[in-house]
Amino acid sequence: MTRLLFRRPGMRQLGFVLGLGLLAGCQTQVPAGMPQQPQMQAAPQAIEAPSLTQNALPPASGEVLGQGSVRVALLLPLSAEGTSAQIGREFRNAAALAMEDVGQDTLQLVIKDTGRDAARVQAAASEAVLEGSSLVLGPIFAADVSAAAGVTRPAGKTMIAFSSDRNVAGSRVYLNSFLPGGVVTRTVSYASQNGVRSVLGFFANGPAGDLAEQAARTAIQANGGVMAASVRYDANEASIQQAAAAAVPVLMQADAILIPDGGPTPAAILGALRSNGADLANKRLLGTGQWTTANLSDPALQGAWFADSDQQRLTAFKARYQGKFGTAPTANAALAYDTVVMAGSVVKRFGAGGFANSVIEADSGYAGYAGVFRFEPDGTTQRGYAVYEVAPGGATRVVSPAPRSFSGS
Repeated sequence: MTRLLFRRPGMRQLGFVLGLGLLAGCQTQVPAGMPQQPQMQAAPQAIEAPSLTQNALPPASGEVLGQGSVRVALLLPLSAEGTSAQIGREFRNAAALAMEDVGQDTLQLVIKDTGRDAARVQAAASEAVLEGSSLVLGPIFAADVSAAAGVTRPAGKTMIAFSSDRNVAGSRVYLNSFLPGGVVTRTVSYASQNGVRSVLGFFANGPAGDLAEQAARTAIQANGGVMAASVRYDANEASIQQAAAAAVPVLMQADAILIPDGGPTPAAILGALRSNGADLANKRLLGTGQWTTANLSDPALQGAWFADSDQQRLTAFKARYQGKFGTAPTANAALAYDTVVMAGSVVKRFGAGGFANSVIEADSGYAGYAGVFRFEPDGTTQRGYAVYEVAPGGATRVVSPAPRSFSGS
């Protein structure tokens, strides 16, 4: 079995992974090393951040967790309508859990409610700057990230947000999220390294499908394979039937069928292929972590491979969260936990001046409940994923473990 190795051309390999505290009930991890003291660069400021000593922070507006001398703001849609508020509460609770592990004297985390209104988002970001926050975490949604960045970037403040839309990443705006292309790349790379040379891909119309197709093509070509065909569809029966009919003539040329979408989509596409006369024998099925929302007990999906986060780690996080707050969180909540503990780890080593690009973009990355991750210069995130195989009855088994570091181990 080929082990996945990570390399970033043109950057030095720093010999450490910054541990993120209490993982799966273990003792606090001590970082094995850190980059050299970063050199902070001046940035133009549209909002004048106050010149403050660490012991002279002004009063903060919002819920304050911890009594540390370094302040970090967290922007969340707590008063928004519907699921947005629920997501915001999950992130708030995960951050509170992280603060227990970071230590109350390490950070002062200020949680600011933004709703889902651009003006409120910008007002909260302005408060964070004027109150002396060294780092801004959040928001969650792409439009809110863009609104907040309009304040934090001119003020020279770094933001680590949680959107999965890579279009809002950029200078001083990093995304700690599950970007759609990453799991596709991991799935296709593993398949290519294990005998799959030609792939027939089904991609939903829209930006997510565009990203998935681009990632798949790049990974296939990098491993010496070919994309037999790329078929696009809308999320309705007629469109899926039409896509399947178009795919049947080229199916014989493919070793595998890639369906990144989850829910009812994999079963619907396979059913449409069969109804159009396709022979699916000896065709490896490939998916992504979205397949955890599909009916994996469907015999048609048996033997499929898909990449996802390390479920053992996420299960440990969910158990801790549920024990504290009484409900099970989504996997996305682990991103808030990991980011807050990452911030605390940086502060313990560098203080308020540690949130420079040279530290945040450390080549060795960080390790958290959502797995190992590191930030790219363009603001996006590279993550380490496991590959799972669907077993009879809908169970899954690991066929390629998630990497524990970016050095290949």
